Amino acid sequence: MNLPHPASIVTAPCEGTVLCARIHNADQYKNGRPEEEWSELFSGFYAFAAALAERHGGEFVKCLASGVMCHFPTPADAVQTAIELQEQLMEKRRYPVPGLSCGIGIATGATHPVLLNGRRIDFLGSVCDVAAILCEQARGHAILLHHQEPIRPSDFPIQSRAGAEVERHLMEYFQELAPMRLSGVSGPVRRLAIHWQANPGEYLAVSPLETSRVTTEEEESYQGRHYFGKVSAFKKERGFGFIQYYGENNEYQEVYFHMTYVVHQVPVLENDHVQFIIRPGKEGRPQACSVLVLGGRFLGRVESYAENGTGFITIRDHDSKIIRFFVLPQEVRYERMQVDDVVEFTAGSGSESEGLVALQITHHQENPTAPGGEPGGENLVIGALEHAVVTVYFPEKGYGFAKCKRNSVYIHVSELTEPEQVPGPGDLIEFEVFPGRNDTYRANNVRLIKKKGLDL
Repeated sequence: MNLPHPASIVTAPCEGTVLCARIHNADQYKNGRPEEEWSELFSGFYAFAAALAERHGGEFVKCLASGVMCHFPTPADAVQTAIELQEQLMEKRRYPVPGLSCGIGIATGATHPVLLNGRRIDFLGSVCDVAAILCEQARGHAILLHHQEPIRPSDFPIQSRAGAEVERHLMEYFQELAPMRLSGVSGPVRRLAIHWQANPGEYLAVSPLETSRVTTEEEESYQGRHYFGKVSAFKKERGFGFIQYYGENNEYQEVYFHMTYVVHQVPVLENDHVQFIIRPGKEGRPQACSVLVLGGRFLGRVESYAENGTGFITIRDHDSKIIRFFVLPQEVRYERMQVDDVVEFTAGSGSESEGLVALQITHHQENPTAPGGEPGGENLVIGALEHAVVTVYFPEKGYGFAKCKRNSVYIHVSELTEPEQVPGPGDLIEFEVFPGRNDTYRANNVRLIKKKGLDL
């Protein structure tokens, strides 16, 4: 279809680099603030990003949702602009908003300039789409780069104040990430994370987050690659389904999963995004285990919390292995968060370019009452280690109940630390107290202590 004159698209593509930068969690800054306040903040961010782009030979293209798009002649110009923008937000605190950060995506390739009345107003092409998607993936303080050619020092003369402090070599700025497939783009998209900061805790990328804490022997023994995918089908009444994911052969695959191996038994819906590992199932067929539903609401414990407001929250999967979630200051919804606090949070992120992130963190009520408990029963403390006597257990169904301080506690096979040791009536178990459905209690990380005949 012919477009009405004078709008036209330049048919000859031009090589260049597109940068997309957006305010991270912009909607949260809008909540509870007058429109004039956040409008001034956003416009100041747009102006500053445009000025930096011009300083490095680029040009402002357009405003995006809570962000901007700029175009550069070389990827080095775009990368340097991105680093300086992040450094300004981190070090200069130009905008006095707690936790303000931005995510940046950069892509290099052929673009198609758009003219209107003889003036260039936009760029089109898959490169623009890739930059915008990487921008969405890059959470606070992260920079993601799509660059097909090998990285050479002569092409990227990076100037980073934070990197200079630790004498970072050029090649240490770039970390290769798993490729990504996008509709409309032929072949997998190569991605790199740019590590520009001196403080590893400020990154949201796999390697720096992992090196910002001490790895325990327990975690070192936990081998298995984590995959990320989408629930393509789920039979709720039968408790199983399939996950679609991008495999090692650069093709989409499907793997079977059962509700038994969903972390904390959170509800599962079709099209949910999940993190999981793959292990042999029945007859050696692969199945997804330790299925973490992203967007699900979880109960965890604060493992660490730094003065800058970052930290980690931990939960355990069905193997009792630790899963860590990175804490961003703007996600904490209550005052004075401390180590060992029991908190509720939403599991976020999950891409291989980011660590798992705890979102919408709230303090959990320490002493909930359980309507299912007997009169005079003592309330259980969420997260506490308790003992209980099993009252009934159905091995064929994989669940049962125990009695603890005159409270009924639900047991599920997925929480048994040693599934081969099936509990039975009268057995003594040790477990962590977690909230169940309808204000009841649920046993997590259940360990069989002694068989038969004991009471509390």
